[in-house]
Amino acid sequence: MEVISSVIIPIMMISPIIVVYIVLYNSLRRSQTKVQEGWSGVEVQLKRRHDLVPNLLSSVKAAMGHETRIFEQLVEARKTADKALASQDPKLIETAEANLSAKLQGLRVHIEDNSEITATGNVQELQRQLEETEDQIAASRRLYNGNVQKLNAAVVTFPGNLIASRHNITTVEPFAMEQLEYDAALLPPELQFDTLSR
Repeated sequence: MEVISSVIIPIMMISPIIVVYIVLYNSLRRSQTKVQEGWSGVEVQLKRRHDLVPNLLSSVKAAMGHETRIFEQLVEARKTADKALASQDPKLIETAEANLSAKLQGLRVHIEDNSEITATGNVQELQRQLEETEDQIAASRRLYNGNVQKLNAAVVTFPGNLIASRHNITTVEPFAMEQLEYDAALLPPELQFDTLSR
């Protein structure tokens, strides 16, 4: 009887610790997976926006004629954003996407100020799609950042920090709004167009 109790008591004491460890570890891995899923959602919406830019540009280009500078800036911003997205570097992506947002905001303002362009049904449809995509990017960003916040809180608090450090689970940077993007959303853009026709 004494031998059985000397085996059972330690097992009963260790079992809850093992169960808690497994539950916490699985929770951290689930949080990591949600962050990855959230980032995938952001990437899909950013790619969708990148794909809409050439269609919008080609629809607007005919009406704008000689004002090629805005197109060149927007095409360059899109290329930079595509490269940043391919790099998987969140900071680079944030900066490139903020620049693209600013250029798109400038184009939107110019379109709204030009009745010839606004009257085109194709341009209106592309603008609607672009606005819808911007809303979906914002929603994806909120979801991603919410998942990042949950993961980071679990990684830095006890007892999650003990398990996270043992399994190389680290904090993740949120997808923040760059100052350029913030300015584009709140301030009127500065537009610079070529004024000479060719």
